[in-house]
Amino acid sequence: MVKKRNQHLEKGEISHVAAKLFAQKGFVGTSMRDIANALNVSIASVYYYYRNKEDLLYSIIDSIGVELLVALKKAISESDSPSEQLRRMIYYHTLLIKEKGDRIKVYVEEQHNLSNKLGKLIFIQHREIYSFYVDQLRELQKDKVVPCEPLSIAAFAILGTLNWCYRWYNKDGNLSIEEVATRLADLLFYGIMDKERP
Repeated sequence: MVKKRNQHLEKGEISHVAAKLFAQKGFVGTSMRDIANALNVSIASVYYYYRNKEDLLYSIIDSIGVELLVALKKAISESDSPSEQLRRMIYYHTLLIKEKGDRIKVYVEEQHNLSNKLGKLIFIQHREIYSFYVDQLRELQKDKVVPCEPLSIAAFAILGTLNWCYRWYNKDGNLSIEEVATRLADLLFYGIMDKERP
């Protein structure tokens, strides 16, 4: 029998390991005991920080949403140009998968496992993220740069593209995540047709 470790357990360490297991085995396929075993601690140590598995899932999903909101605010603060602000929003959004791949997968694929109560909290956060993109597109619409109407179509297209790119991005491929982020920004700005940029 493997002896359980005695050293101090950090809350962030639990969520990191849980995200990895949720990404590999799914939320339903992972137990709190699996998480405790992966950490080599007693299951009571995990329950000390999290009331249950759903509480742990919520903390992972919420943390990604918070980080994304911080990134979007940072992008806006770095330029006065609405078009450059949007490019940076897309760029920073994509970069989240560089170090947060497991968490991003959980964020996108496991939200349906949240209860109505916690799901509503995440939905509020989603609306805030969505509003950032809609507001930015509205600024570009004022400058007659974005003709799309309703703007929700463009906003959902951006979010759908960025949230799911972790599924196909290969960290061992020819392109770095920074290069992918730049090319995604170009694609979302100018489309896939070979035409002169404005």
